[in-house]
Amino acid sequence: MKETLIVYGTRYGATTEACAVIQKILEKEYDQHVEIWDLENWHACPDLNDFDNVIIASGIKYGEWTENSRKYLSNDFGSKKVAVFISSIYAGEDEHYEHAYEKFLVDVLEEHPNLKPVAKAAFGGRIPKEQLPNIAPERILIRLPEHQYDNRNWDLIEEWAHQVGKLFKED
Repeated sequence: MKETLIVYGTRYGATTEACAVIQKILEKEYDQHVEIWDLENWHACPDLNDFDNVIIASGIKYGEWTENSRKYLSNDFGSKKVAVFISSIYAGEDEHYEHAYEKFLVDVLEEHPNLKPVAKAAFGGRIPKEQLPNIAPERILIRLPEHQYDNRNWDLIEEWAHQVGKLFKED
């Protein structure tokens, strides 16, 4: 059984929930033992040497990663398989997806040339309505609860988890 660590930073909980779905798929279908760690508690994070694979995730707010998730990208991952994803309201909007993917994911990863992810993804996010930028009300996809905007595509998250599971299972 392979050991996988998922580390993440979040602001509104969307990234936490995506990590839980990914964990479930990796454990159930790809024979991975998965530990999830919120980087809010950065200094107590498990030792990388105990893991074969790592997933690094961050929520995006105003185009920025959470501070500790961004710091985590600087680790020496050696020969470990690493996958990276972000959760961003903009990545959940078709007309803004490419911009979010390039600016919030690809550009940030280019700052870490030693990090060579085997997979990367940008997913939609969730944000309290009072924190929303100016988006036309008719464009907002409202999901429960009513006090928030949530444009995550769970099918895409699950699909990516399967892609990563196959990559992580390979020797």
